[in-house]
Amino acid sequence: MTDNIIDIRALKKYYPVTGGVFRRHVADVKALDGVDLTIRKGECLGLVGESGCGKTTLGKTLMRLHPATEGRIYFDQPGSEVDAIEKGLVSTDPAVHAKAKARLHEVDLLSVGGKQLLKMRQRLQVVFQDPTNSLDPRMLVRDIVAEPLVAQRLISPKLIPDAVVELLGKVGLTRDHLMRYPHEFSGGQRQRIAVARALSTNPRFILMDEPTSALDVSVQAQILNLLKKLQEEMELTYLFVTHHLLVVKYISNRIAVMYLGKLVELGPTADIFKSPHHPYTRALLSAIPVPDPETKREKIILSGDVPNPINPPKGCRFHPRCAFAVERCRVEEPVLEEVGGPDRIVACHRWKEL
Repeated sequence: MTDNIIDIRALKKYYPVTGGVFRRHVADVKALDGVDLTIRKGECLGLVGESGCGKTTLGKTLMRLHPATEGRIYFDQPGSEVDAIEKGLVSTDPAVHAKAKARLHEVDLLSVGGKQLLKMRQRLQVVFQDPTNSLDPRMLVRDIVAEPLVAQRLISPKLIPDAVVELLGKVGLTRDHLMRYPHEFSGGQRQRIAVARALSTNPRFILMDEPTSALDVSVQAQILNLLKKLQEEMELTYLFVTHHLLVVKYISNRIAVMYLGKLVELGPTADIFKSPHHPYTRALLSAIPVPDPETKREKIILSGDVPNPINPPKGCRFHPRCAFAVERCRVEEPVLEEVGGPDRIVACHRWKEL
């Protein structure tokens, strides 16, 4: 898993705040403020953090459900080639360089539109958190799963009924469920229907926006096992957004930790759980309950509340709640740096001292 399917660069998403009689633009909610992140082909990348840190905004901006303020998101393009084109290293011939820039523009999810965007949407799908709200209550299951096939005109109308039955079979449902409405199913079954709909266009990348948080624990396990099975069989790539660290530990290859619109740590799942470097990551992991009454874990209690994203703190955004903050943390914003290799990065001035 060395090739990138998603390459996010300097992504920003600001929501305008208006005020006064004339509703003028007075400030911005900085939901995403310069995020750099790559997702490799065939992996499941877990995205974790507190509520309001920008996890879902990142996913929806990536899918073009929300317009981005700034940045670039390259789809299925080698990172080395992107770097060479952006730095002008492809050729000294202006015409060749312009042609390379135009080709790069065609794989930028934030730049394409029209038929090109429609074509790229075939390979990008999403499963939302609450299947009760994401499934149309007035549509039969047959029509819900078939809708992407009809909208994208992927196969002949005569073949759609058999394709829908095949998709339902992949998620553990049968032909008997075709002529029912969503309210006739349990929460776990509704989420299976949502997964079947996402699979209908034969995608390569799926955004999983907390797909198990609205389900019972036993049903969560069934859905997670189903997702892992489908990933192996169909060679899928997931961005798994969640606040449940044990779920992300089970399903993810790597974990990205976000705080107040910034990426603060990224690394392989086992490494993150074994030796977290950022103080915020340590605090999150210390909150995981231990299923043994005789085992005690020292919990890290964060002081204060999450700062206002309209006016985030200067320097490190985590410093008002960090027990290890020094003067440098208050005035200088840390940048992501490698910790022993490109697979492990952290944004913290004092990670070596912790």
